[in-house]
Amino acid sequence: MSERVSGVVRWFNQVRGDGYIDGDDGREARVQREAIEGGTFLAEGLRVTYVLVGDDDDDLHAEHIRIVE
Repeated sequence: MSERVSGVVRWFNQVRGDGYIDGDDGREARVQREAIEGGTFLAEGLRVTYVLVGDDDDDLHAEHIRIVE
């Protein structure tokens, strides 16, 4: 599964560099700092687009994360 979707950052730990995004479609995705394009941090409530990657809904993560301006 690999598709660009939209969502909102639920939380992001600046120290560890990880967190979660709640997708507009109801699926949640894990976030790693390395996946953020053009930046190194996210904040709760930010609207983002990203490529959703994973085999099933229990192991989804976000790549190529872009902040929506």
